[in-house]
Amino acid sequence: MTERRPWYASPVAGGIVGVFAGGLTIMLLEAAAHQFIGTADPANPSTITTPMFLSVVVAWIAGCFMAGTVATVWSRAQTVLPGVVAGLVLLAGAVMNFVSFPHPAWVMAAAFLLMPAAAWLAARSRLVRRA
Repeated sequence: MTERRPWYASPVAGGIVGVFAGGLTIMLLEAAAHQFIGTADPANPSTITTPMFLSVVVAWIAGCFMAGTVATVWSRAQTVLPGVVAGLVLLAGAVMNFVSFPHPAWVMAAAFLLMPAAAWLAARSRLVRRA
């Protein structure tokens, strides 16, 4: 007989909480970067500097790592699936950002490669540590 878990410990709930935690991480890191690097006018993409784009990519990667960790721990998952799905939801948000205004190719490539990898690594490390 399998152990019944409460609804709030399900993989879906863990994924949702992971997405919120990752989004909050991204928001806080981008706000901190704005304090140090400054902001640019999104209507004029030529005013956005490389350090500004780099800070956003770092925030996205850290957010995906947080999402993967929280989703895996919250749901007590036995697989990386909740963590990876949470990271992919955040990647979908980055894609929406790509559609909003032009980004350099390196930003898009970094997002597509590193965001899911960060979520997978976080979820995987939590599973290995638990075993």
